[in-house]
Amino acid sequence: MSKMSREELVQHLTPPPGITMPPYPAKRDKIYRLALVMLVLGLLGEAIASLIHSHSLQFWMQGWISASLIVAGWTFLVWLKQWRWVVRSLVILGLVLWPLWPLGGWALSLAGSAIMAAKETHCFHFWAGKVIPWYSVTLGILLILHVTEPYLGLAWLGLAALWLSLVLGRAKLPLFEV
Repeated sequence: MSKMSREELVQHLTPPPGITMPPYPAKRDKIYRLALVMLVLGLLGEAIASLIHSHSLQFWMQGWISASLIVAGWTFLVWLKQWRWVVRSLVILGLVLWPLWPLGGWALSLAGSAIMAAKETHCFHFWAGKVIPWYSVTLGILLILHVTEPYLGLAWLGLAALWLSLVLGRAKLPLFEV
């Protein structure tokens, strides 16, 4: 991502005419960033659980990731309220399905997170945000195919590394306020 001045950032985040956004205080951006850190920790936990063949830890890490995505989905900045509600719906349903149908829960959670990553890339040109949606689709296919756990653990580790890159890039930007 190229360096943006504070003024350029404010101009970039200002919605076009006709789009009204609810207020977005800096505190909300802090919460969003913390939720993304919690997401990365959850993805690392999922990778470790997969690598050590701990199915119970995998189950709880999925819940952790889903909860992190709900907080991130509720606090992320996007102009169009329809997109906010699409992401929120996906991650909420991902959490609801988590204990009932984990594969369906993963599908919805990964879809919601992929949209958030793509939005980050659209706004701030993070390279990881271009990869995360496609990586998430690939990971979903691996989940459907029941790939053995050591390989699945490495795949989760890769997703954690991609999100970590995006989180570190976001940390270099000033807190947003609209």
